[in-house]
Amino acid sequence: MKILIINPPERYKCIENPDAKGKAFLESDDFGAFPPLGALYVLTYLEQNTNGHELYFKDCVGEKLDHDDVAAFIDHIKPDVVGVTSFTISLVDCVMVARTVKQIVPESHVCLGGHHPIAYPVEAAKLKEFDSIVVGEGEYAFTELVNCLEQGVDYTHIQGVYNAGSIDQFVGKQGKDRRFLSRVNIPPAYVEDVDELPIPNRQHIRHIKYHNILGVTGDLATLISSRGCPYLCTFCDVPYKAYRQRSHDKVLDEVQECLDMGYTEFRFYDDLFNITPKKLIEFCEAIEARGMKFTWDFRGRANTVDYESLRKARQHGLRMIAFGVETGTNEGLKKLKKGVKIEKIEAAFGWCRELGIITVADYIIGMPWERNEADIKRSIDFLIRLDPEYAQISVLKLYPNTSMYDEAVQSKIIKAGRWEKFAINPTPDFLVDHWDEHMDIHTMVRIQKKSYQRFYYRPKYIWKSLLKTRSFYELGSKANGALRLLRTNERLA
Repeated sequence: MKILIINPPERYKCIENPDAKGKAFLESDDFGAFPPLGALYVLTYLEQNTNGHELYFKDCVGEKLDHDDVAAFIDHIKPDVVGVTSFTISLVDCVMVARTVKQIVPESHVCLGGHHPIAYPVEAAKLKEFDSIVVGEGEYAFTELVNCLEQGVDYTHIQGVYNAGSIDQFVGKQGKDRRFLSRVNIPPAYVEDVDELPIPNRQHIRHIKYHNILGVTGDLATLISSRGCPYLCTFCDVPYKAYRQRSHDKVLDEVQECLDMGYTEFRFYDDLFNITPKKLIEFCEAIEARGMKFTWDFRGRANTVDYESLRKARQHGLRMIAFGVETGTNEGLKKLKKGVKIEKIEAAFGWCRELGIITVADYIIGMPWERNEADIKRSIDFLIRLDPEYAQISVLKLYPNTSMYDEAVQSKIIKAGRWEKFAINPTPDFLVDHWDEHMDIHTMVRIQKKSYQRFYYRPKYIWKSLLKTRSFYELGSKANGALRLLRTNERLA
């Protein structure tokens, strides 16, 4: 069979923070383009555990393809099975891809995977454009589905795989896995021993130049050393909380494979890389034991590093850490259930500064307790005192399956059921919710842009940033960011 796994275009992605002229503002997407690793894992597992199939992988976002390109590709290969990876905010594009497939190859089987069917399994299974869905992690489940389709037998016995009919038996019942989203009662597929999974086959994406605007090259490899996150941050919707760590040897085998392919820059994109200081130290000891040298960075938490783990990491190639700081007061951190205090955040950034590790502070404004611009300014005051090399400032988005969202519904800040209606009938005019009890979204976007300018336009910051620039690529990235801020400033005039 011909099997395609596709990451759809983002032509009709839900606008999360529109400005007064209907334009989106600076968001995380502006800071880089990363491969859809989850989908690549699924294809690689299928590749290594089946025979005789023609396999295709298409990342429309990475290749900057639109829906006409998708139609041409589908018409060219005529796939028998198509797996569509998804986020709820990109559901319109996912449905459009499925419609395209069905128009060109009506007899094909289209399966929806990724994040959306995890969050809305019943609604996803009822979408007429899809023949099946995978709820959870798809490596085992999708491979079993393909085997069943090849043999022409029923597939509804596979845990995590459902269609419009088979999912009804679980509606209204209690969830069967407490480690999974508590509000989702559909039994998921998941991989308990992540070391059983093969290294993702990057030959399928090697022609695409992924990048990180905070990086030093235009050719980035992303990896994960673990799956899951046990923390309970009120704004986060990571679906599977059990932390499952890959062995350091397996991870470094993957790094070596990437080095052999010509990659020189690595970002660990785990939900939580540094679960403990011990993990960080042991990872560095494994690097040392193999005599490897490479530049890497990770997303992590300030409360799970100490000086010794950072010193060890710096010695073994760590360049940068993106810390989830979020807000500038202990009261705010407590309300977010971050499990960290301001004092530890300051210590972590101070250690990084001393050791020469670049820091990124991920920040959120528009919190429920921020009632006016002065409240947000006080939070940004802390960000500026922290003085990281980079800051990413988002406006709080209220995503379903988070306690922050539940609180907003209970407080009548937003209406319950909006996302469910969108999941049943996705339309491109859907807007993401925000906590607009005290300030409307346009005010928060204006303050967000002002905060970016306040952080990045400091003369001390500009001079320090230029001195630390290591490559023409990095210089170009910084210039591009500055131009975006200048254009933002013009719109505010």
